[in-house]
Amino acid sequence: MRQLNILNAIALITASIICAPVASHAQVAGGVDEIVRELGFSNEISVTKSVAAMGALLSVARAKLPEREYLQLLEALPGTERVIAQASNVLAGELPTDMAGAANAYERLSLQPAAVVAHRKFILEYLGKNGGRKIVPSLQKAWSN
Repeated sequence: MRQLNILNAIALITASIICAPVASHAQVAGGVDEIVRELGFSNEISVTKSVAAMGALLSVARAKLPEREYLQLLEALPGTERVIAQASNVLAGELPTDMAGAANAYERLSLQPAAVVAHRKFILEYLGKNGGRKIVPSLQKAWSN
């Protein structure tokens, strides 16, 4: 009987170790969805425009960042590829690959040109305060003109 209890205990411990979540890198609190919500709320724009604006900027990051840095972004901001795909739907498939393209995307969304800079600043500050500090320099580099 004692052997059976020991075997059951070992099985439970093994299962809990195997099923335990492993975080190799920090994720931003709330993820990309929280940033999209906050961006829309703080700038008084619709969810659709917020998703498209965020997706446009993330599309630039995807185009500009080296693969390793982009993979770090994906790890830190789960849902990034989904937001880019949603932005592609809103922007009729025309995703930007540079900041001039982002400005054009904003124009198609009826957002002021100054909004690109304001949104970029908002996103970088949000990331810096919410667990994404390591990816801020990469995004700054990708989003520089």
